[in-house]
Amino acid sequence: MTASPDFTYWNSVDPSSFLDHDWQNPSRQWATERAVKAAKKGTLLEVGPGPGKDYANVFSKAAAKYIGVEGSTTLYDALQSRFPEAAWQNATIADLAPLSADVVYARHVLEHQPALEPAFGQLLAAARKTAVITWYRPPGPQAFFEIWEGVHCQTYARVAALASVGKAGFRIAASEKFESGDEAWILERK
Repeated sequence: MTASPDFTYWNSVDPSSFLDHDWQNPSRQWATERAVKAAKKGTLLEVGPGPGKDYANVFSKAAAKYIGVEGSTTLYDALQSRFPEAAWQNATIADLAPLSADVVYARHVLEHQPALEPAFGQLLAAARKTAVITWYRPPGPQAFFEIWEGVHCQTYARVAALASVGKAGFRIAASEKFESGDEAWILERK
């Protein structure tokens, strides 16, 4: 039996050390632009919000309603204090309600789930139209995991990830690979 991954890292790290630098990441810029375009004044749900700059500078102008779901209590507290007008929730992927947003945007969160399913299916089920996913450990030829700097990091098998996309009723509408190794997918309902 595999031990549960230790997520205390995300609850103990000072958010100010990483909240502001990520906006310059090309994969964040690419994925954010596509999430904004897909939202078209609809509901945008960000799973595992990062800097919060997305809400302040971009998402608040694009989405009629923005919701940030963040599993880390430390980051949740920091984001809630910086952007009190946004609807923040300290929740997990398992807490997402099916078809709860027009667009679901997730960046670098699936790699920390103990298994691809049910997490990926639950995330996709929350999207009515589009899901924008950024992987920093893109699915590869075979699944494996490691503990890196005290954090559970999972690489899923590409065939399994693609099967989950199809099973959830989505197709890959666009994808992009980045020099950093990140890979972004724009998934649309069939």
